[in-house]
Amino acid sequence: MPAIADFVRRTGFMKLSTNHHPPRRLYANVNFILFWCAYGVSATGDHLSEMALLKTQDALNPNVDITRLTAGMTFTFFLPFFLFAPFAGALADRASRRGLMVTADAVRAVIMFMFASLIAFTGNWGQWGAFAPLVLVGAFSAMFSPARSALLPTIVDEHQLVRANAMLSGLGIIATMVAAKIGGFLADRYAPMVAFRWDSASFVGSAVLLLCMRMPRVDLHEVSAAGHGKRAALSEIAHGIQYVRAHRHVRQLLLIGGLVWFCGALVFSVIPAIVRDCYHGNYPAISNCRAFLGLGFILGAVLMTLLGDALRSEIAITWGLLGIGVSLGIFATSAIAPWSDRVLSGIGSVGIVLAGASAVSVMASFQSLLQQTVADRMRGRIFGLNDLLSTGTLLLATGSLALPHWTRLDRWVGLVVALSAAMMLIAGIATLRFRLARSRYGPVLTFLIHLNEFVCKFAWRLRRIGPSTIPRTGAVVITSNHTSVPDPFFLCAGAPYRPISFMVAEEYTHNFLVSWFLRYAECISVRRGTRQTSATRTGLEHLAQGKALGLFIEGGIARPGEPLRLKDGVAMLALTSGAPVVVAYISGTVYRESVLAGALAPHRVTIRFGPPVPLDDLRAAHPTRETIRMATRRIYDAILALRSPELVAASDVAVHDNDFPEDAESESEI
Repeated sequence: MPAIADFVRRTGFMKLSTNHHPPRRLYANVNFILFWCAYGVSATGDHLSEMALLKTQDALNPNVDITRLTAGMTFTFFLPFFLFAPFAGALADRASRRGLMVTADAVRAVIMFMFASLIAFTGNWGQWGAFAPLVLVGAFSAMFSPARSALLPTIVDEHQLVRANAMLSGLGIIATMVAAKIGGFLADRYAPMVAFRWDSASFVGSAVLLLCMRMPRVDLHEVSAAGHGKRAALSEIAHGIQYVRAHRHVRQLLLIGGLVWFCGALVFSVIPAIVRDCYHGNYPAISNCRAFLGLGFILGAVLMTLLGDALRSEIAITWGLLGIGVSLGIFATSAIAPWSDRVLSGIGSVGIVLAGASAVSVMASFQSLLQQTVADRMRGRIFGLNDLLSTGTLLLATGSLALPHWTRLDRWVGLVVALSAAMMLIAGIATLRFRLARSRYGPVLTFLIHLNEFVCKFAWRLRRIGPSTIPRTGAVVITSNHTSVPDPFFLCAGAPYRPISFMVAEEYTHNFLVSWFLRYAECISVRRGTRQTSATRTGLEHLAQGKALGLFIEGGIARPGEPLRLKDGVAMLALTSGAPVVVAYISGTVYRESVLAGALAPHRVTIRFGPPVPLDDLRAAHPTRETIRMATRRIYDAILALRSPELVAASDVAVHDNDFPEDAESESEI
């Protein structure tokens, strides 16, 4: 490993600078586009020669156990991942990640160019002889994998990780599907050497694309600061293991990834047997079935790309696991039911497409969560350990099919898929129960909070700038400007870790569904233009119980350009209760007259929270009208201070001292 690290450093591919700020939009990020294309070309090469390798073993012969061959081929390729992944991960934290990827591509290109000769040399080594050269390919693929996963977060914006991983998964599976079709065609028409040479060319193309990336450079001493030698490498791996042991969330993610790999390896290994024996297909039919799996991956990748960060990754993982379980149940039916070939093939195709779509939602969310959770200095090692665990489970799955001397294993492939479906369903239910048990607010309110966050981010493209300053516990008053009907939902979505109860106008409670939602969120109804001491008393009781109360200092929604009459309710509640006031500024909304039109308007919302407004000098046992007005002015100034310079320049809001209410009844209007 030190020799490889020294070589990579000498090539001049320095590690990416930590102060590099990639473009926020993926299509404008040249490095990501090159990285994306390189991965697609490389993924094509990974699967182009599979059918050719099966052809060298006469796999279509009914007397040949094709499930065992497929599992053995997968087992041999991934064995180096299990053996070398931790060292490859440590190497990815010590040397240039792009340089490691280029080196791995170049070596694999040479191996695949000579693959036919290598098979001829190892063919007499027994039943595993034909697959022995895959160990070499797998070894350098093991070096490529953690470097790729660790490099991605350094070339894309953090908020684009879900989309980036989904796009990579989608392109990788498109490449797999294309490779399966081309590989099946080549295996059916030409000698295996043709596929091996195309495979070699794909790795060369991937290396060239990676070399075209323009990466910022850092000083040599930053790259070479890590220790050298076996002892240093083992120490770094030990640190990675300690990191995983100390972070429960990382452990859970790794276990989920390993389980998906285990079931995926089982299902992928039995596809040829199901196509041959249940659908009575040939090599192209096997390729078509795998292509349907790729189609599912594409659909899942498109869905996750559209959703982006709108859907919480934890939720996507739960529903993805449940989706895999149901889909594999459908696929298992096609291997067991006594129907015609055409019907079984159609059912199996539906199941495999849905399983692929669900799998992408799990793996894209899994990757992005792991990339966001783990610090950059540890990322290579953690992804190396992830490869160790995932390939360990894959080897366990394929080894259980390939190593024992099963008698006519192909007769039991339907049961294998059914067991995989059951494991996925159990895992999905377990993650759902864990999330609900971890929530402090019960399943219904937790569901509503997550649903609101999803709708705001997906439908209205809500983006929060900076952290949320709303405390997680204790009484707090939250206020902001008020320009559209969904503003309360934006504030809740900006701090989804805590429910916020709002003081709302009475007319919004007339709808049954809205009324139920407002009661469940413990909102307080207020009649406009009246003095309601009961609403004020309820708000104070709410704060006395340590809850979060939201209300708008501007009162109702004003027309653009209309002078504002600020309401003193925020200041009065804050000064009387002693609760801190957290302000926010909402921009990007579109004004509409009606409630329905305001909810359906094409908002593109940005929200920014500010620090608590200092009011200690104004607090007293009995606040006066003067101190309440001073507090109102101070709170509103804090809201306006959160505007960006562009908004300040374009603002036409007029607020003057004489805009404050002069009578006691208006003072209490909230």
